[in-house]
Amino acid sequence: MTSPVTSRDVRPAAGLLKALSDENRLRMVALLSAGELCVCHIASALDLSQPNVSQHLTVLKNAGVVERERRGSWIYYRLPTELEPSLQRILTAVVASCQELASASEDRSRLSSAKLDLSCD
Repeated sequence: MTSPVTSRDVRPAAGLLKALSDENRLRMVALLSAGELCVCHIASALDLSQPNVSQHLTVLKNAGVVERERRGSWIYYRLPTELEPSLQRILTAVVASCQELASASEDRSRLSSAKLDLSCD
């Protein structure tokens, strides 16, 4: 006989999904699925202010959706290198679904331009 599922069992997944429940955060995660990015590149690609992007990325970081590293005056973000397997499956499914949206293609195009135009070094 298996034990009943408690609310504690779903808290990590609920936290992950809550962090991903915002349009801009979903777009950020979709961009980060291709690799590490500086805040300035994300802000430019999504046409958002850097403080706005930083606030969204803080929510994602607190939920374990992204990791960050400071380099000089810039902070670089990436998807986590290690995530609990069930959470990784959720994140992978969400990212794959977001990649299929028309806005993701537009965001990637703007990101390419931003990387050419902006230097974070």
